[in-house]
Amino acid sequence: MRNDSIENANTDREAVNPITEGVIWKQLLLYFAPLLGASFLQLLYNTADTIIVGRFVGKTALTAVGGSAGQIYAMVTEFMIGVSGGAGVILSQAYGAKNEKLLDDGLHNAVALALVLGTVFMTAGLIVSGPVLRLAGAPQETMKESVLYLRIVLCGLISNALYNMGASALRAVGDSKRPFRFLLFCSVLNITLDLLFVAGLGLGIGGAALATILSQTLSAGLVLRTLIRGTGRELLPCLDLRVLRLKRDMALKMLRLGLPLGFETLMYTFSCVVLTSAVNTFGTDTVAAYAGNLGAGRMDRVHRVVRQGAVLMYMFMGTTIAIMYTGCPIWLGLFTADTGVIGIGVDMMRYLLPFYILYVPSGVFFAALRGMGESLRPTIITFLGVCVLRILWVAFVFPAHPTIRALLFCFPVSWTVTSITYLVYYLSFMRKRAPVY
Repeated sequence: MRNDSIENANTDREAVNPITEGVIWKQLLLYFAPLLGASFLQLLYNTADTIIVGRFVGKTALTAVGGSAGQIYAMVTEFMIGVSGGAGVILSQAYGAKNEKLLDDGLHNAVALALVLGTVFMTAGLIVSGPVLRLAGAPQETMKESVLYLRIVLCGLISNALYNMGASALRAVGDSKRPFRFLLFCSVLNITLDLLFVAGLGLGIGGAALATILSQTLSAGLVLRTLIRGTGRELLPCLDLRVLRLKRDMALKMLRLGLPLGFETLMYTFSCVVLTSAVNTFGTDTVAAYAGNLGAGRMDRVHRVVRQGAVLMYMFMGTTIAIMYTGCPIWLGLFTADTGVIGIGVDMMRYLLPFYILYVPSGVFFAALRGMGESLRPTIITFLGVCVLRILWVAFVFPAHPTIRALLFCFPVSWTVTSITYLVYYLSFMRKRAPVY
């Protein structure tokens, strides 16, 4: 009898999904911390390149890596991160429904889709990198270095796509720690290789780009190795590279969910490219400074997750703003020793940082809606509130007030407009499904 009770208790514990039944704020922190760390570490790839190139090569190289080339590369990689989120939604829903067949099909289609997307974007990027940089207004004196850096890092897009798709699959079943650990190790490797190639061997911008793609290739290998050997997670099958498949219906479903997410991240970065092209008009020092700144059906629980998630985000954002604002000269000093660049950068950061608190609502609402499978209309909201509004600002407001502060003010304006629109849409969306608790 006692053994039966123990067995039943163990079965009950296994049946309880902490994401849908546990204490919300604890689950948010347990899941959010590695995810936040992973996002930070992915950003660190280009940041490490920018810091080391700026310190050991000079501000012209800093402009090449951290300006338009870095923004364009971020735009492509963040688009693929968003697309991988579409596969993650399907896999997480299949995991919650304990649908082993859908998990198996989803995993093998996701990896195949990553290979296709990585190859397509790498090929296209290598062909159009020069014209795109000129269109983005990259300074002529940095054009050669910018093209070199961009073309080399684009060669790592297949590895980048495989890592993000594999990491999305792991996170879909609640494993956000291993992708974070892999990325942490590879980020340290990237910094080490940056120092070796740039500071030690004097390979300049090319060395920094090579360090990035080598580190990304290793991170992709570690994730794929985990999926091939088995994650230890119930239901999720082992990846078999011999049976990778790209079924039309499954691929289209992943793209239908993922493309809006990809375009959402793409639009934020694209608007930054537009702003960078405007910043380019202020000269190399200002560009260098700018480069350094840069289902369970528990609807009641959904509302609580949104509220508690918002509180956590405000706490995190407030703390980050205070740390960044206080240490502006220190952080910018990591990128360059040029006092002129640091002075401009400090002024820009301290002007813009307090406004970042306005971004929180749009980020929280978009994430909540995305998790419920609603991605198209939120993408349209982002497109209008961020991309279109910022482009219009650069086209019409900035020419009338051609100062760096007037240009940067489009950030708080776009965040405010987008957050208000998201709030209205979220309340309308939820009322159609369940009463607000």
